[in-house]
Parts: sequence; C-alpha cells; structure tokens
Amino acid sequence: MSTPRLLIYSFILLLLCIRCNEATKTSKQNYLLNKLSEKATGIDFKNTLIEDAAHSIINYIYFYNGGGVSAGDINNDGLVDLYFVSNQGENKLYLNKGNLQFEDISQNANIDSASDWNTGVTMVDINNDGFLDIYVCAVSGLLDFEGKNELFINNGDATFTESAREYGLDFAGYATQAYFFDFDKDNDLDVYIVNHATHTVTSHGKAALRNNRVPLVGDVLLENNKGKFTDISEKAGIYGGVNGYGLSASVADFNNDGWDDIYVCNDFHEDDYYYINNQDGTFREALKASFSTLSRFSMGSDVADINGDGFQDLITLDMLPNDERVLKETEGDDAMYNMQEKLRKQGYKDQYSRNMLQINEKGGYFYETALLNNIADTDWSWAPLFADFDNDGHQDLFISNGINRRPNGLDFKNYISNTFKQKNEAESLKWLYESIDEMPSGKVSNEIYSGNSNQFTKQTGDWMEEKPSLSNGAIYVDLDLDGDLDIVTNNLNDFAGVYENTTNGKKNAISLRFNYKEGNKNGIGTKAILYNQGKSQFKQLFSSRGFISSVEPQIHFGLDTVSKIDSIAIIWPDNTLQKVRKFTLNKTVLVAYDANNPSYIYSEDKKKNTDFKASNNISFKHKEDGYYDFNTEKIIPYQVSKLGPAVAIGDVDGNGFEDIYLGNGSGNAAELYLNNGTSFQKSLQKQFEKDADYEDNDAVFF
Repeated sequence: MSTPRLLIYSFILLLLCIRCNEATKTSKQNYLLNKLSEKATGIDFKNTLIEDAAHSIINYIYFYNGGGVSAGDINNDGLVDLYFVSNQGENKLYLNKGNLQFEDISQNANIDSASDWNTGVTMVDINNDGFLDIYVCAVSGLLDFEGKNELFINNGDATFTESAREYGLDFAGYATQAYFFDFDKDNDLDVYIVNHATHTVTSHGKAALRNNRVPLVGDVLLENNKGKFTDISEKAGIYGGVNGYGLSASVADFNNDGWDDIYVCNDFHEDDYYYINNQDGTFREALKASFSTLSRFSMGSDVADINGDGFQDLITLDMLPNDERVLKETEGDDAMYNMQEKLRKQGYKDQYSRNMLQINEKGGYFYETALLNNIADTDWSWAPLFADFDNDGHQDLFISNGINRRPNGLDFKNYISNTFKQKNEAESLKWLYESIDEMPSGKVSNEIYSGNSNQFTKQTGDWMEEKPSLSNGAIYVDLDLDGDLDIVTNNLNDFAGVYENTTNGKKNAISLRFNYKEGNKNGIGTKAILYNQGKSQFKQLFSSRGFISSVEPQIHFGLDTVSKIDSIAIIWPDNTLQKVRKFTLNKTVLVAYDANNPSYIYSEDKKKNTDFKASNNISFKHKEDGYYDFNTEKIIPYQVSKLGPAVAIGDVDGNGFEDIYLGNGSGNAAELYLNNGTSFQKSLQKQFEKDADYEDNDAVFF
C-alpha cells in the first residue's frame, strides 16, 4: 500500500476511534439525575395526542399544554405511587413496588376518567380517612368535549369510587388545575380551581371584564362545608371574567400574617392576580401595588424561600427562547408593542414575554431578578419546581420544557396571512389544519439550575442530560426512599420521564410528614422552619405546584454535611407553634399535632420599615407622548424617545434649600418646585410652557 493511502486510512481510523471514545463517554455520563427507561421502571405511560381537523391547536389554543402527574402513597405502604393524566387517552395509576419498580394497576383501580379532555391532577385526602384520593380536572363545553372534574375516593384496597357530585366537586368548565388549602381556617380543605379562557371577541375587551363573572371560564373558589363544597367566588372577591386565561396558581402565606394568599398566572393579555387573604373569608386583589414587572404569557409557577429571609418568593414561566435563531424566527415583545399600548389604555398592566423570579421583600412588595439569574429565557416552559436536588441546603430549580409546534413562528404566520385570504370560509379550517406541519417544532431540553440562596447557575448537561423533549406536568418525589428527590415528567407523545437522583446519601437530608387535625389530616398549609448553626430554612406544605401536577404531602430539607440539627419549628395551620428537637437524619419524620401548643405570634415588623417618608407636596406626573421609534428606525436597539423624565437639583432662589426641576415628555411642560425647608411649592414658569413641544431628555443647573 502506498504511503499517502496508508496515511489516509490511518487518519480515518483515528477519527473513528475519537468518535467511539466520545460515544462511550456520552453513554457513561453520570448525571446527578439519570433518566431511567420505561423498561427499567415499568412506567410505560404515554400522553399521545391524535390530531384532526376538528381537534388541533388551530381550533384549541391549549391543545399542546399536556397532562399532569401526581405523587402520593395510595395504599400507605411507605412507597410513593404515581398517577398520570392523558389528555385524550386513558389515565394511569402505577403502584410503587420498591427499588424504582412500578406496576400498572389502572385497570382494576377504577381511576380512568369519563371526560373527553383531562388536564391537571391532585392527590388529597378529601374525606380524612387516612387514604389519599385523586381529583382530576377536565375541559368541557369547548369544541365537542364533554365531562366534568372527577373525584376518585380511595376505598383503602387500591380501588377507587368516583364521587365528585356527592362532594360538590363536579365542576364543569375549562378547568386547568385544583389547589386545596384551608383559606378560612375552619379546619377543612377548601379548593381554588384555575380555569382557562379561549380567544373570543369579548375576551379581548377592557380589563374591567374580569369583574363580570361568566360560566366555564372564570376561576372559582369552593368552600368546604362539612364535606360539601359550594361556590363562594363572587362573595370572596375572586375574579371570574371572560378574560381569565388561568394556567396555574401558587398558594402561600406571602405576607407572613398567618393566612394563605393566592397568586394566579394568566396567559395572554390578562394580568396575573395576586389575592391577599383578608382573614374574613374574602380576598383583595393587590397585583399592581405589589409587582412592577409581570410575565405576559404566564404559565407554570412555584414558590419557595430561596434566599433564606423567611418570606416566600415566586417564579412564573413564559416562552422566551434562548436560542438566537429561534428568537428571531418567532413573534416576541418587539412585535407586540402596539398591542401593549392598546392594552395599557384598556386597563391592563405592562407585561413582558419572559420568566419572572419575584423576590419577596418582607411581604410588602416583590422585585424581579430573572435577568440577573440568567433564567429569564428558558424557551416554551411549563412547570417550575423549587427543591433541593443536591441536598446542599439551598433551593435549586427545575423547569420542564417544549411545545409540539410553535404557533408564533413568523414564517408560519406570514404564510397563513398571505394564503388564508384566498380561501373561502367553508374550506378555511380544513386548509389551516392541513397547513399545521408548517409550524416549526418547539422540542427543547428541560432545564435545571443549582442555587446557593443568592443566585442560580445553569446545570443542564451536568446535572441531567441536555436532550430535547416535550415535558409538561412535572413533580419532585423520593421514589426509592434514599433521601434525595427524583423527578417525574409527563411527556407529550413520548414515555413519561423518570429521573433517578444519584446523591444517594452523599449529603444528609430530612423529610417531614404531618398528622394534623381531623379535617386536614396531612396538615396542608403547615410551615416548617429548620434551624441549624445560626441559619434557617423555611418551607410551607402545599401539594399542587408547578403546572397541572401535585407532589406528595411532605416537606424535604437538604442538610449538606450537617450531622445534627438544632431544632425545627412547626407552625400549624391554626397558627400554633410546636418545637421538634429529636430527629433521625435521612429519614421521613412524622410530626403529630399537639393540642397544647401555644399560639404563634407573627412579628409586627413583617413589612419593610423605612426612615423615609414620601412628600405629598409634589403633584407632578410625567406624561409620555405616543411616538414609537421602531416605526421609523427599524434597527435601533432600544427606544430613545422615552428616556425621561429629566431631573435637576439646585438652589434656584438662594434660600439654602435645594429645589427640583422635573422635565416632561413632548407636548407637556416641565415643572419647577421650590423648597422652603419643610415643603415644595410649584413655581409657574412661562418659559417652560413655550418649551413644552420638546422632549426633555436631560437638565442641569449651572
């Protein structure tokens, strides 16, 4: 063989060896969370969608939102079982046999839904008999979907009886998910049901539409009266308008007053809702006073005290892509500016298409930090889950991801708009469905971030495989009782994802279950504060979390290498305090309620104190004109017409006190306020009136 040919063959062989080594390295990658095959676990569930001209994202905007997953020990054998929701097919219940092996008991358990389209699921002991029941939400009254929400009562022998009507829980509408909690502290579990809307002429009206309750769409609050649930939504101050695009909610005592509040995520133009518990059976909506920045297409949400200050923080997810090409090929905030202006005039708050990480400032207000943490753009995201996955004592973050097709692809929208006009009404829907494959795929990887109580760091590719999927509902759960949290996802058109956590005792942890009063046996709403070495961790127990899913009713604390805990303070739902001082690490501890507990007194300084007081002498309000830079300057990176208001400080009248000049937008005059040492008085200046046509971008006294 000639020398050149020998070199070529040697080079090819070298390349093959490199590829072989890379493949071996990839296949042997040991992640913190390793995905298990359906053959290994026995969980062969698939949420498979069958699309046709009458059932697709063309005529149902939430066709790809997927189904939920719920965790709970249904037979009290100490192992956590799993229930999966299928939108169109059969729901499945898997019994945990130990060692990450599961058995499908669906056929004999009588848990399949009679509804045409299922969404969210929650396990809850609704009758307080010590066995977890299953509540499944359904969409009915839309397209040809029939059905209702269903409650499967646990018979105690791994079988269930559907009994929603008996309990008053047979709600019929566009239900997304149910959230059980004791909002009125009468020692039983009430329920908040989030419902989504659809695009109609009326749903795009003024924000005040939220005040007019309509059937099917508006969220509902059902009060538990001795086992029978009744709708008290209107009396309690809950919005129920045609513009309520509810996709998730997060329940927590956000202001630490001992009463649980509600944050509701609304899709599209409707604002999110922030309901503060008035402690009298009613809520007041306080979004605009408490939040400066919102997600526009708010989807999944979760709460946790991520910075250790004793107040629970909030994350809401949106659908901003991280990939630059996808970002440019899909419609985003830049294309919606004119719509934002219109919505603002209709009474809606400014919203932005990205994730929001809202840090709770002493219960008084929230400030947004998703951009700071590099978690603002995780693509088409559904379920966020705060949990300590590496057991280091800090909250981490998992985000489920992916949509089957992107309906906001610009090429698709242009194709539709240009071709649709040529079709008559009779053939339009059929043609739209036949064009559905023109929508680009939105299959992307789930994301995971490590936390250190100050910031999140992306660990996708290190902690878990970076592989595109279509994951919707998701939960964390210790499936194999090894003291670390595994992850389970409900995937669209694919097998469910089961990710085994491999921390395996390298770091310590402790989990808490609760035995509370008869009307709320599992202690939903209970708070736990773990104290150790001058630090604390704070968590509150609620099952429904993330997106259309629910976790098991217990609290998990990672402890890193700590081998001894100082104490754990339990604040029960009746606001009594119980101290626990004896523990067994890396075990689940059952804490029983003590009727002799003292009352817990919430601190009076729960809201941030300040030494500054606002002056009411200055009545100035900056007024911006309607000029939109991008209509004439297409490629400028940001607007330069809205940089005001200009401010200048100086002693104009020489009395020893500094005065304030406040510039204004084009068409409005600037104002000068003179300081007499105790107050400000407006000084009329004719020259400012003459200059009113100009934009005041900057100002200085000299």
